[in-house]
Amino acid sequence: MDNDPPLINLLNNDNQERSIKTNDDINVQTTTSNILNDNNDSPLANQQNLDTGITSTLLLAVFAAISGTSFHFGYASGVLNAPQDVIEAFINETIHRRDNTTNISQSTITLIFSLAVSIFALGGMIGGLFGGFITNRLGRKGGMFLNNVISSIACVLMFLSKLIYSYELLIGGRFLIGLACGYGSSVAPTYINEISPRNLRGTLGASFQLGIVGTLFVSQAISLHSVLGSGDKWHYALGLPIVFSVMQVILLFFVPESPKYLLIKKNNIIDAEKG
Repeated sequence: MDNDPPLINLLNNDNQERSIKTNDDINVQTTTSNILNDNNDSPLANQQNLDTGITSTLLLAVFAAISGTSFHFGYASGVLNAPQDVIEAFINETIHRRDNTTNISQSTITLIFSLAVSIFALGGMIGGLFGGFITNRLGRKGGMFLNNVISSIACVLMFLSKLIYSYELLIGGRFLIGLACGYGSSVAPTYINEISPRNLRGTLGASFQLGIVGTLFVSQAISLHSVLGSGDKWHYALGLPIVFSVMQVILLFFVPESPKYLLIKKNNIIDAEKG
């Protein structure tokens, strides 16, 4: 009995253990609250210029997010405008090769071209509807990786449409690129919002729309007859946006996942603090 620790020591040790556990719980709750309620700015902004809140990592993450999403959106919205005549001629030639007939009405050709243009919006609607669900399952970065697979397939299909004389591939590619753009319109703004410091959230959030209008202008210029809008080059204009997908895939390896996703969906507090 003489070797047993005094009762007071046992009580003190027990109280210390409880105190440590309580402090740990408080720290976890505080960290969780800060991330969820934005009491602390994103860690991307912690490596920042204290005057502006902008860092190279933050800018890279924002550019990575819009490069494979809003760039596709703007480009696909305008690329078919200028080369309408040459694409309608392609549709006419495709039908002629298949049916060996020249009796093709202009209304039929216009209908097929109009379908290729408008099905982009249908794909966008479907992609937007499922965007939130997929983003929460795969994560913000994982969702953008998947989006690049879809957009890359779309670009390949549209490029091949002229080479194998299949306007169906053109229509299918337009649907898939619409699907990717609709989904990208969900995942990219979410990611940008969750990684941005509060004082820059509006400014950086506007970069998505800026990417759309910027590439809309680029697509109009590239699809001019004197550039890539001629009868033998228009498919290059439709396949060119695969560059956006490749660029985003590369950049995503150098930017962090959204801290909110890591915390809420993965319950990973350590990586959320780093993210």
